[in-house]
Amino acid sequence: MSELGDCNEGLVEEPLFLKVKSRDTVLVGEDEICKVLSFVGGSRDPDAPSLFQVANVDTGEIKHIHAAEVKEIVSTYEQEVQKRQQ
Repeated sequence: MSELGDCNEGLVEEPLFLKVKSRDTVLVGEDEICKVLSFVGGSRDPDAPSLFQVANVDTGEIKHIHAAEVKEIVSTYEQEVQKRQQ
């Protein structure tokens, strides 16, 4: 490492919840798999989701969650469509 520091030091990785789209399958908390139905943007940036409406794939329960509760994108809608076409 040089005296100027790491060249990637100034770059901040985009938060995961900004990558989530409607119809994606996500991991919520430690062990809950949900399908994203819709999302609500924040007041500062309407395109940045702050709340997601999700359906639990095991129980069918529909609820709203805060964007920070999304731990991982299990499968995107595009991946699911590609699997069906094969």
